[in-house]
Amino acid sequence: MTGRTSETDVALMERVREDDEPAFALLYQRYTGKLQNFFYALGRETDTAEDLAQDTFMRVWRLRRRYAATGPFPAYLFAIARFVWLEHCRRMGREARLGSRFDLDGPTPITPAAPAPRPDERAEQAEEDARVRAVLDAVLDALPDDQRMALVLRIMEGLSLEETASVLQCPVNTVRSRRLAALKKLREALRKHRIHGNARWPQ
Repeated sequence: MTGRTSETDVALMERVREDDEPAFALLYQRYTGKLQNFFYALGRETDTAEDLAQDTFMRVWRLRRRYAATGPFPAYLFAIARFVWLEHCRRMGREARLGSRFDLDGPTPITPAAPAPRPDERAEQAEEDARVRAVLDAVLDALPDDQRMALVLRIMEGLSLEETASVLQCPVNTVRSRRLAALKKLREALRKHRIHGNARWPQ
C-alpha cells in the first residue's frame, strides 16, 4: 500500500484510465480539498464548493478513457474544474466572485501561534478585517472573470504560469499580464484605503 500511495499523480491517472477504482480514490484524497478551496475562493459558498468538487471528480471518472499524460495532472484537473465552474455560473446566471482572504505576493506562510489578543485588540482587528474585506470585495467583484481566475490558480492554488496558461487555454504572457493587471488594481485600492499590502486577509 505504501508504494501505491507514493505513486505520481500521472501514474495514478493512467491506472484510472484502465478503470482502477483504488487509484481514483487516492487521487480523490489528494485533490478534493484543493478543489473545494478553489471553488470556495471563486464563490464563497461552502456547500456549492463541495458539490462542484464532487462534480469535477465525477467528470474525471467519466472522461478517464480520454486521458493522455501530456502535462502535470493538476493542470488537467483544474481545466476540468474551470469548465465545471463556468457551467455553474451560466446555470446560476451570475458572475463568479473571488474570496476575500488573499495574499497579494503569494501563499501566506504558517507562523507560530501568537499570544491571545486583549479584548480591545480583538475589536480593533475585527474592525480592520471588515475594512479589508469591504475593499477587496469591491475591487475583486469588478475584476474581469479571466483576471479573477488567473489570480485564484496562480496565487491560491499555486499553479505555475505554464499550468495556469494550460487551464485557461491562453499564452503564458497573457496569464502574466492578467495577474499583474489584477494585482495593480488591488494594490491601488489598498493604498487608497491605507491598508498594508502584506496584510493577512480575513476569511
